[in-house]
Amino acid sequence: MQIEYIFYIATFIISAGFAVIGIMSSYQLYQTHQKTIFQILLYQQIFIFSFFIYGIWGNMAIREIISDFSLSTELANKLAIFIPVIGIPFMVVSWFMLLRFGFILNGYKTSKGFAISYFPIFVSIVFTLALLLQKGIFQIPVNPDIFIIRVIVVLNFAVHFIFTTSFFKPKRNAPLIKETGLNKQLVLLYFVGVILYSGALSFYDLWGFISTCISIVLLFGVSIFIPVVLKINLYLQPKQSANPNLNFNEFCKMYEISKREAEIVLEICSGLSNKAISEKLFITIQTVKDHNHRIFTKTNVKSRVQLSNLVREKTGTTSKGDS
Repeated sequence: MQIEYIFYIATFIISAGFAVIGIMSSYQLYQTHQKTIFQILLYQQIFIFSFFIYGIWGNMAIREIISDFSLSTELANKLAIFIPVIGIPFMVVSWFMLLRFGFILNGYKTSKGFAISYFPIFVSIVFTLALLLQKGIFQIPVNPDIFIIRVIVVLNFAVHFIFTTSFFKPKRNAPLIKETGLNKQLVLLYFVGVILYSGALSFYDLWGFISTCISIVLLFGVSIFIPVVLKINLYLQPKQSANPNLNFNEFCKMYEISKREAEIVLEICSGLSNKAISEKLFITIQTVKDHNHRIFTKTNVKSRVQLSNLVREKTGTTSKGDS
């Protein structure tokens, strides 16, 4: 028993370390590059590890506490399912962020309709499962932990399958894939890791506490793959090329910016306001705002300052005269 506790303590320390690495790597990526894509990744890491800490370690701690009480088998089984299910919203949000991250990285837009349809689907799945259990169509198995873990594993696998397939059909010249270096080979490697920890979790009690500890370490370790790889890729990126600068036309081609949008970009970088741009280019202010929105979406920035910084970073210039 003492050896078992030592293993669990060591596993908790390792998994907590992985969680810190994943969240801090994502946070540093966002702080350094100030891109929406990294903000999404940061949220994904926060929500996924919130679920892991609560759903796994919180559940184990509560189960250890209630083991000292004389509970009926039926009540203990219901608690075993109810406790982790409370944390499911964290997992569902993390899946949403992962899919959004993958879609944006591959040049696809995520409309409001995506969010509107995504969350009701998962609510329907949970409601249907609960109804089937209540009606007795699905019986709570002897080991309820295995049941709830396998349900989550199946849903998690489906989400990661969709995430991975998006990298096999990216939009033409998806700039963020080139910037981050997160290509389909690396994503496939990540997906293999998902398959490994899915199998380990599905049979986590095969060798008692040893297999449980192994499956938890695999789960936490694979989950930090993307932020760690991105951080390494972007750290090494400047060293891979002695002259990383593009000319302005190459910049526009990379981000699929049209000729009129290119004119707007140059004027924004020159410091002109929307009103000044509309007067100079003989277009309405609303048209300028519409162009701004499309430019921000294509370049994955949120403000004129971030756009100017991106142009300077990629081309080495912010002014029309220097381009």
